Amino acid sequence: MVRQFAIVGTLILGSLLMTGCSKEPVKLQSAQIVASLDKGSGNFDRVLMICFDKPLSSDYYHKVTILTKESVKVEGEGTLRPLASDPDNKCQLRNVYTYINKDSPIGARELIKDYVVPGNISQILVQVYNQKPEGKERPISERVFKNL
Repeated sequence: MVRQFAIVGTLILGSLLMTGCSKEPVKLQSAQIVASLDKGSGNFDRVLMICFDKPLSSDYYHKVTILTKESVKVEGEGTLRPLASDPDNKCQLRNVYTYINKDSPIGARELIKDYVVPGNISQILVQVYNQKPEGKERPISERVFKNL
């Protein structure tokens, strides 16, 4: 009898997890580099603003590739979370310097400061996933923004 309850409980829990974990689809609206948010610290002088059709209600994973007119390439990824302090905001602000990683070129911070500026962006590729991709999963939303 205890074993039957355990099996039924596991089945119920499994079905709840499968149906309760679905995330709302997201639609990318815009992406742009913003250089006017920094108030003198120098840490937020290059920010990527990613906007969706509605505010995020769940955590998502994203990958970004920024390409400047001089072919400077910045690639990065990370988690996008709902904004607790501004839940109605459709836009996410990401510090471009946080995309620097072990695969970035030497002097990546200086390259970002000199070249990743509004008006000098050839294209920005944004890919959004339900969770961090393990292999060759396709993004749930993907868009290229040009001539920014």
